[in-house]
Amino acid sequence: MRGVWLILRDMVSRSVFAACGLAAAFCLASVAQSSSPQQNPQPTPAQPSAPKLQLQDLPPDPHTPTAAEVEQQHQQAVINAAMRLAMMQARWGPGMDNPGLSMELTETGRVKTPDGTKITYRIAGTGFTADDRMMLVRWPLNAEATPVMGGINFDAKGVAICSDSPAAQENAAERSTAEQNAAALGAAAHSETGASAAPGAPAPKTRNVQPAYTPPPSCTATMQPQQPVEIQVTAAPGEAVRVALLSPDRKRGAAVSVVPFPVATADKGCKLQVLLSMKDAALVLVDGSGFPPNTPLKIEAITGDDTRTLHPRTSADGRIVMPLLAGSKGKTSGETTVRFAGVYHQPTLETPKEGAQPDPDCAPSVNFPWGEGSYKVE
Repeated sequence: MRGVWLILRDMVSRSVFAACGLAAAFCLASVAQSSSPQQNPQPTPAQPSAPKLQLQDLPPDPHTPTAAEVEQQHQQAVINAAMRLAMMQARWGPGMDNPGLSMELTETGRVKTPDGTKITYRIAGTGFTADDRMMLVRWPLNAEATPVMGGINFDAKGVAICSDSPAAQENAAERSTAEQNAAALGAAAHSETGASAAPGAPAPKTRNVQPAYTPPPSCTATMQPQQPVEIQVTAAPGEAVRVALLSPDRKRGAAVSVVPFPVATADKGCKLQVLLSMKDAALVLVDGSGFPPNTPLKIEAITGDDTRTLHPRTSADGRIVMPLLAGSKGKTSGETTVRFAGVYHQPTLETPKEGAQPDPDCAPSVNFPWGEGSYKVE
């Protein structure tokens, strides 16, 4: 069991750090690496009259965690990393766009293949200038968010195209590489100068020093100039296609996500949707809308005989987005039902029970498989 937790923690941690490392504009959540607390007591002058330290005066040995405590710590680390990953995925979209920029994916065709339904999307955008040369970024499940090609511009209709000047793309990439590498070297030199300026003092810690930047290949490596940029994907039920356009200096961009095969249900205006955060549904996002605004809800996750009740609070527009670790103790696969079970009534002095908000007249419920072999493209 411990091995499964460690593998899961490693997978979600890599995804979290990759997404944050993509760019400051697209770093959706800060990631703090946990470390053991260090105590650095200041030395005090010796007191000649003080008695010598005796063995009985020594502090007791620190507590050594038991195997159960170590396992619990591993599990909590997995949960923390998973929650960060899920919320980063939930925020991927228009909320990340720089002011005035936006993009969208338009489906242009679906073809059945032995490897699943191949879907083609064309990219469009607004707010970009004629001088922009953007990078295309993809974030697949269980993988890193990565720039896959550069040199993308837009035609008069707002359709993303490959730039008609390979030389201009190469020059832009060289400038971006030079600028970012110079910044990294400058930060490192500043650190060294600070250390040498005060030989008796500890060297200052450097933060946010980026490694040498390698730009993605130009779109002209695989496309003709002026050709519309298209992406082809296969997807499983509940899997989101996450795409972004980012400037080479990583300061401007827009993002979008679409779900080709939604796992969703609606009832009387209320909707619940399950999105995969990892393959085999080890982690999912529950997205709900149409509920009363600013209200705690009761959402039940039912797996076999096990029922977990969660209490997410809706936003001002009646929406919830919450991560859910799927699975059941002692099982490697199964099916989970997520359903709305009403408003969470918690009386307070300000809100007595008799004045509580009534439950909405809806009961959406959605099922999804999880565990080994549950990830299957359509």
